[in-house]
Formats: sequence, structure tokens, C-alpha cells
Amino acid sequence: MVKREKIAPSFQVPDDVEIDILSRLSVKSLLRFKCVKKSWRNFIEDPVFIAMHLDYYGKSSVGFLLYGSRPYKYIKQYLNCSSIDVSMSIKILFGESPGYMIGSINGLVCLSNNLYFFLKEDKRLSIYICNPSTREILELPECHHAYNDFVLSIGFGFCPKFNDYKVVVVKLLDSVVNVRDPNCCLFSLGVEVYSWNRNSWRSTKIVNPRSVLTTSFQGKGYFNGAFHWGGRDLKSSKRMIMSFQFDEEVFRELNLPNHPDFQEENYFLNALIIEYQNFFSLIIKQKVNMHVYDLWVMKEYGVSDSWIKQLTIEVPVLEDRLMFRPVMSFENNGELLVLSDWYGRIVWYNTKTKQIERSKEVLRGRSIRYKESLVSLSRKKVV
Repeated sequence: MVKREKIAPSFQVPDDVEIDILSRLSVKSLLRFKCVKKSWRNFIEDPVFIAMHLDYYGKSSVGFLLYGSRPYKYIKQYLNCSSIDVSMSIKILFGESPGYMIGSINGLVCLSNNLYFFLKEDKRLSIYICNPSTREILELPECHHAYNDFVLSIGFGFCPKFNDYKVVVVKLLDSVVNVRDPNCCLFSLGVEVYSWNRNSWRSTKIVNPRSVLTTSFQGKGYFNGAFHWGGRDLKSSKRMIMSFQFDEEVFRELNLPNHPDFQEENYFLNALIIEYQNFFSLIIKQKVNMHVYDLWVMKEYGVSDSWIKQLTIEVPVLEDRLMFRPVMSFENNGELLVLSDWYGRIVWYNTKTKQIERSKEVLRGRSIRYKESLVSLSRKKVV
């Protein structure tokens, strides 16, 4: 008689253990594992799991996206000083248009074909939301506009109150000479707000605004439910930060730190917005020492008197003596400072080891803070 071997009973991993393990894996791995078995596919596509993965894995995958243009238009993710396998061509979206990265939240990235231009019959505004990790791309409906409107700025963010992703487009509308003061023009701003939940645009008009947007900062434009730009008071010429609150869909003003470096005409070229230890923060290059950077932290968001200078970072002078401008700060509370040189090449400076590492990548337009996510562009799966 042939003796049969005993077959060990199969071990079934509990669902909660499987979910916990899967929630700590990369997006690329999870997309492959969807084909392993049906239960895993259901887990991975479930909104609750997507939110869990964003919380667990997303925190360890924070880096930044670089928009490059050679040899073709593309966006590439960097984690620490290394490029990782999250890169996608966007040339098909923009063609000959320059293309801009507007911002990122929860792994979704907002792109536009153009910025700072007059709308014409042959020059329209196209806006996209994409997830570079899943390669999903969605083109938004065309927003309301009249020809010769000037597209001043675009912002992108998330509204936790209504669980909604929103895009805001700010346009300069008609302007006329003030009869009482010929040196002053009266003008209006057009504000278009796109809601993901409604899949439509809402238009408002601001007549003779008190202040106006002047520029986009490098770094992290979105913070605390609002998108931020540089701004200026039209009467006093006082410089400030302008924010658009996505929940109330209104603009608000934030004062800059009371320091001479922020009073320069083009201070924003040497400044960037970051999130430092969960605080709204600014890094700016010193005027008196062009290789030294100050980190300013707003301890209480929206309160002007809460600005403090948290850190001063001195970057070594290299042999070629190229000047740098700050581009991004991430990882370990700003331990790694990302800069670009005069040629637009990316440079990493480690504030602890004092080491500088250069990249051949050339920055085009903005770089933005980014983390991987499974957030889907399917309307049934927004988290």
C-alpha cells in the first residue's frame, strides 16, 4: 500500500491583515496585484482603502514633480535625490503650447496648456487633472470666457468640507481709464471656479478689486484648504500673499513677514511656499547674502504677528560660483533643500551633511510637491 503524504491545511490570511499589508505598498505594485485575485481588486478600488493607502503609503512617498521639456514635454517624480518610476509624457496634451503644472493634492495634478495669455479664437484655455501614478488623465469642460480676457492665474485644491476637488481661474477683464485720475485704470477680475462634484464652472466678477494677484510662488501653492499667490494692494502697493479659500470660494489676504527681503519688487523669484512641520512657511534668499536662505514659519495660519524666522540655511559657494534659487523643500522637515542654478538645472543640498548633488534635469516652469496615490478620476471613487 502506498503511503499518502499528509497535506498541510491551507492558511487563509485574514482580510484585515491583507488590507493592512496592501495599504503600505506602492501604487505600481497595487495596480499589478489587482490581477492576482478578485478580492484584492475590490480592496484596491474601494474608496475607504484608497484613503487608507493615501494616509499610510502616501506619507512615505512624498517628493516632487519636475516638469521637463527635453527631448519632449514630460513630468517626472523625484523622491529624495532620485528619480523614481513615475514619469509620463504630456506632449500629446499641449502640442506647441508651453504647458504648466498648477498644483497637486492627494496625488492628483492640475495641468494647463497655457498661462498669462489673452484668450483668442485660436488660443483657448485647456485644463487637465491627471494622476501620474495611475496614468489617468481627465480634460475639464471649457470654462466661460470672452475673447481678449487675460488669464492671470490658476489654482487647484481640495475642499474637505464638501469632499470636492476644485480649480479656480482668475482672469483680467475689461479695463477703462478713470476719468478722475487718468493715471489709474478701472478694471474687473473674472473668477471661474470648477467643482468636481458638480462637473461645471461657476462664474463671478470682482469690480475694481482692492488688491490683485501678481505671481505664482514656487513650491506648495495649496495649504489649509486654500491656494496661494503673491499679491499687491493697488492703492498702497503693499506686497502680500493672496489666498483663495475653496470652501467659501472667496479671496483673502495674508501679510508677509515684516522683513526687508519681502519688500523687494521681485522677491517672489527668490521665495517659495513650503509646509514645515505642518505650518504654512516661506523660504527666501537673503538680499545681503545670496547664498543664505531664511525659513519663515507662520505659527498660526492667517495671523500676521505669528511669523517667526525658524531657520537660516547657508549653501556652500561652488567653484563655478553659480547663484541658486529655491525650488522645493521636502523630506525630514526641510532637511533637503531643492534649488535650481542659472541654467535651470536641479541641485540638491542636504542641510545636515552639507553635501550638494547636481542633476542634468532642467526645470521648466514650476516644480510641485507630490505624493503617490490611488485616487481615481472616476467620479465614483473620489476620496
